[in-house]
Amino acid sequence: MADEQQTPNLENDLQTKCDEYLGGWKRALADYENLQKSNAALREDDRRRIRMNVAHELLPVIDNFEQAMKFAPAEMPESMKNWFAGVSHIARQFADVLSSLGITPIDTVGHAFDPNQHDSGGSKHVDDKPANVVIEEIVKGYKIGDVVLRPAKVIVSE
Repeated sequence: MADEQQTPNLENDLQTKCDEYLGGWKRALADYENLQKSNAALREDDRRRIRMNVAHELLPVIDNFEQAMKFAPAEMPESMKNWFAGVSHIARQFADVLSSLGITPIDTVGHAFDPNQHDSGGSKHVDDKPANVVIEEIVKGYKIGDVVLRPAKVIVSE
């Protein structure tokens, strides 16, 4: 008879242990899944910061290429055309690299002045433009998604 009374207690003890172990396993699994999500978010944040650092290093070079392209002579000797085509190609490659990193230029001319994206480099009165509209871009601004890497330096209408 003593064995019959111990069997239900033993089964209850075993069931309690099983439930305890199952609960521990489920908590460990949930902790592991949370750790995976946290690590993925940290990796994405690292990638974003790396892209931003690369962009900060490349932007002055890209600015110089754009300035060089602006001052290209309208008429150039045949011997310079191939050289200029090569320089133009390099400038396009830099723009493609920025684009592949998710870095885009900030729209400026014709848009309302936004102090979050634009840095005023002065103002001018223009008869056919309403006040606080960007009329000229001095230095191009860039952003990654909604994060401004560098505000655009602009001239605003008065």
